[in-house]
Amino acid sequence: MSWMLHEVPAKQEVARYTKDIANDPVYQFLEKYFLPIQIVFAAILYLIGGWSFVVWGVFLRLVVVYHCTWFVNSATHKFGYRTYESGDRSTNCWWVALLTYGEGWHNNHHAFQYSARHGLKWWEIDMTWMTIRFLQLIGLATKVKLVEAE
Repeated sequence: MSWMLHEVPAKQEVARYTKDIANDPVYQFLEKYFLPIQIVFAAILYLIGGWSFVVWGVFLRLVVVYHCTWFVNSATHKFGYRTYESGDRSTNCWWVALLTYGEGWHNNHHAFQYSARHGLKWWEIDMTWMTIRFLQLIGLATKVKLVEAE
């Protein structure tokens, strides 16, 4: 697990997959100052509620978020169903989708990587897409790419 702290194997691929947001100053700031942001957040939580707030709000939160990310990249290649032939072993896994706000519809993502919406069937609940849609409605999200109707 220590590789997370010093070496990211996919680092050279990041530019290829983030062309649309690579120059966004907000993302650049968050990337550059990730650790200081966590430290400031921990200090604020400590002042509000002591060490229990820090443990729950920083350490446990990061552990849960990383594990959910790993579920998308592991469980959705083993459990679930395939709606589309994507040339790999990706699946749509409902319980991963619930834990990750829709990212568990991984076969849909592999079939349509550019799409902001991964829950493509009416029963595929996609909270991330609902958030993006809300941001669209209030004018904060533009140029959102979706799968064209079949």
